[in-house]
Amino acid sequence: MIKEREYLFTANEFKKPVVLKNDRAIAMLIMRLLLLDPGSDPLHPDMGVGIRAYRYAMGKEEELKARIEDQMKAFLPCFPAGNVEFKITEDKLLNIEITVDDTVYIYDSANAPVPIRIDDARE
Repeated sequence: MIKEREYLFTANEFKKPVVLKNDRAIAMLIMRLLLLDPGSDPLHPDMGVGIRAYRYAMGKEEELKARIEDQMKAFLPCFPAGNVEFKITEDKLLNIEITVDDTVYIYDSANAPVPIRIDDARE
């Protein structure tokens, strides 16, 4: 399906464009939406969750959840977020789990470019 295909700005060993398909394409689109700061795209100034603003997310979990759901509805309507959940790791990092069509996509803060840390004062 064409909506489940994403072209990267890179080439493989045969000098052909790298194409992500199916779950990998959806994961890439979600990751881009999470990392994009609002105002970065002049054609769509409202696009982007702006996860950097939630880097120290103490008390902002509901705001972040609503932002993710709104952004997915607006900019990825083919893949509506069925469920957005947060899991706190032992290291006080916040992982985001987004379910789309029975597949769970995880923003793993421990390995992500922008980790989301939950302050010890939350407890």
